[in-house]
Amino acid sequence: MRLDPFVRDYQRFIADLSGILQNGETVFYLDTSVLMWAANIGRDARREFLAWCRSRPAGKMRVPVWAAHELHRHLLRGSLNANLKKAVSDAEAKLADFARLATERVDDALCIAKGYAGRDAYVTDVQKTVQRLKELGKIAGDEAASSGAADDVVNFVNDHILDTELDDIIRRINEVGELRYKHLMPPGYHDNKPENKFGDVVIWEEILVDLKDRTGSTPFDTVLISRDEKTDWVSSAPLLYDGGDKPQKSNRDMEFDVTLAHPLLIHEFSKKTPSRSLYVVPPGFVASALHYAPTSGGQASNVSKWFAASHRFDVIEKLATAALAARVVPAESPDLAAVNGAEADPPVTPTDPPTPVPARAFIAPSLRAIASTNAFSLASAYARAAINLKDELVASWVTSLVSGELQPLLFGKAISGLIVSDPRWATQANALFEQIAPNVEPADWNMAVLAVICSAYFDASGELHKVPQSEAALFTLQIEPDARAAPAFAALKGFLEDADAQLPFLPGTGRQKVSYALNLMGGGGNGKPELLREVRVSGQPALIDRVPETSPQNLSRLLAGDPVKGCTGKELRAVIAKHLFVPVELLAPTWDTKKITWSADAGLASVDTTSEGGLSSLADEEDGNND
Repeated sequence: MRLDPFVRDYQRFIADLSGILQNGETVFYLDTSVLMWAANIGRDARREFLAWCRSRPAGKMRVPVWAAHELHRHLLRGSLNANLKKAVSDAEAKLADFARLATERVDDALCIAKGYAGRDAYVTDVQKTVQRLKELGKIAGDEAASSGAADDVVNFVNDHILDTELDDIIRRINEVGELRYKHLMPPGYHDNKPENKFGDVVIWEEILVDLKDRTGSTPFDTVLISRDEKTDWVSSAPLLYDGGDKPQKSNRDMEFDVTLAHPLLIHEFSKKTPSRSLYVVPPGFVASALHYAPTSGGQASNVSKWFAASHRFDVIEKLATAALAARVVPAESPDLAAVNGAEADPPVTPTDPPTPVPARAFIAPSLRAIASTNAFSLASAYARAAINLKDELVASWVTSLVSGELQPLLFGKAISGLIVSDPRWATQANALFEQIAPNVEPADWNMAVLAVICSAYFDASGELHKVPQSEAALFTLQIEPDARAAPAFAALKGFLEDADAQLPFLPGTGRQKVSYALNLMGGGGNGKPELLREVRVSGQPALIDRVPETSPQNLSRLLAGDPVKGCTGKELRAVIAKHLFVPVELLAPTWDTKKITWSADAGLASVDTTSEGGLSSLADEEDGNND
């Protein structure tokens, strides 16, 4: 038996395994968890997965009898829908608890500082989210689709099931099963299911018997596809070398790991089968390998639905994409001597890492090209969609973007339209782009971001807005600190400078502090508020007199407060930052603890990209209606 290395080469592992997954001689086995997953995922993803399985050469895709037996038992028990119903119920209960706690805690100042109009707007958004989850649960929990899904999987299993004689296996497990379990011999010693304590061992024995009977001289590898964690099948890496200066800790939750089959499992496998290697991998990794291999070469993916169904948005697909995105050439598969414990060629050491090809550079389009990109068809589809299907439609755009079917610029223009037409996207768009970032090339992500942030400052014809479009400008302020978006903001800065735009804060110039000062008249002590006499932002006067109470520039209206009661300096800073499109953290907190009052007819100047300093007390209010 050979023990696994303590520090493992991540890129070498990815290259080896990617080649094995696409080799026509590789033998695949599916366990119960994958069969259950295939019956649970959507129709399109299931069809892609089963089509790929059927496309493997004859006899190379196999289903153990015990896995089929367990699937049959779950289908009869109704486990598929029961598990989903419980998940939906638990999620709704947790969200309801969150909604109760959140609405107790928040106040106007906090909500305004985070981009909401006030507490009422935040509470309304929370309530809509609770209702939206219920609607989403109804769609995901639709039982009408489950019967057809089960039949699809059952038909596949019947075509690929092994013809195993189980008597000898069961007799052998009766003799040694408890010994294996008590002495932590892989596989299956983590199974805590009394009714199926040795299920993994039966599946393992079926694989050994099937491979032992295979004839032929062509070397081949073996892959078990499983959605179980299989911590009693595999050996995870304590440390990884990924081409950097020093090893890194592995992170299995983020799929950044080198999970080799357990050394004792390999020892048994090598003695009883002619296969030269064994891997245990999840279906998500297989989907990633099949998805990124063609797309990295500019070809269309045939597994985009399967790929999208296999990963959370927030998981970085390092396990499959590191080598493929870097175009690392797969190494030769390990030879049988290494599997059997004999001396093999030494692995690549940290002094000799693969040389990746740099990621595709971001090349900004012209402002004219951005303006001429027409997303009318996408916007119309969103407007026509039922309210409970709108999020699903946006999710389909994301899937198309990730698969390369939707151009990033068109996607960004569509999202910029949603930000204007549906106010909730002004706060949700940032989270959407955060979810997308790990799944697309940085250049494409920046292209989509650029389309949105340009819409804040330029109209559909590419002309500069006199007053920035407020919802898109809010998104711009939210995403501007993200270093990944630096190329998009560099392009926007160039567009704004070419248009001679005057702004209190110019996006893309970094995180330098914005000049901010207050002039207060003392309130006479005893904690009385001080009268606000002057506000200066970027050296320009921002406080104006004689503003009607109904004007969106009126300070009482902006603060949603009464001058008699006053406000804190922190609340005032948050309102000024939002009104003038300046990141609140870039304004000095010097006056945050002050208690401040103001004249009933006082107001704030509006941003005016044509006025010196970017502020004008005479800005036409109609320009604030997003042009």
